[in-house]
Amino acid sequence: MIFAAIVVAALGAAGVVGYAQTSTQPMPLQPQPPATPAPAKKPAAKPPQKPQVQSGAAAAAQPQQAAQQQATVFDDHARQGNIVTCANVFGTLGRGLAANSNYTAQSQWDQKAGNAHSVQSLVALMPGQNAQNGAAQRAAGIVFAAPVGSSCEGNLVRVTPSAESCPTVAAELAKLNGQNGAVGDLATVALPNGAQVMLIPFGNACVAVTALRIAG
Repeated sequence: MIFAAIVVAALGAAGVVGYAQTSTQPMPLQPQPPATPAPAKKPAAKPPQKPQVQSGAAAAAQPQQAAQQQATVFDDHARQGNIVTCANVFGTLGRGLAANSNYTAQSQWDQKAGNAHSVQSLVALMPGQNAQNGAAQRAAGIVFAAPVGSSCEGNLVRVTPSAESCPTVAAELAKLNGQNGAVGDLATVALPNGAQVMLIPFGNACVAVTALRIAG
């Protein structure tokens, strides 16, 4: 379904733009090098310990936390552009936009003073390996971040076509505690994480336009 990625964003005036394009697959955990076997020792006797119990919610959160800490191409592009102030916001938005997808990110920044200007990335999204049969649609997005004083603000926009109707998509979003609304004659859903989704009917299908703003 398209909603896993939802839960969770111009050339410079001088005309000089840094550029990078990178393709990647869904962010796997980094493999650990094999441990060197230590000489066999007789294990020392230890008192019995009380088994540790971990809630299902905490266990499920660990892979997500690891993925969030995993470096992505958005972090790589920020380093290439010497972007420091907006590195965290840019990387966070990029990970949210590209979650559970194969993607190609094409980023632009000010080559002379990347840390003092905005950074933008166009992202082409392809279904990940875990995509269901009904979720094979392509998608696209934009990630944008700009320094504001000593902090940073940024936005993502994701455009996701779905073969399902807009009422069906709205019903799925309602399961995420989304609140229904409207802009003109188009239905909208506001999600608890601050994301706003606008639903555009296209024949019997639907196009979901997701927008999210963060600061940091």
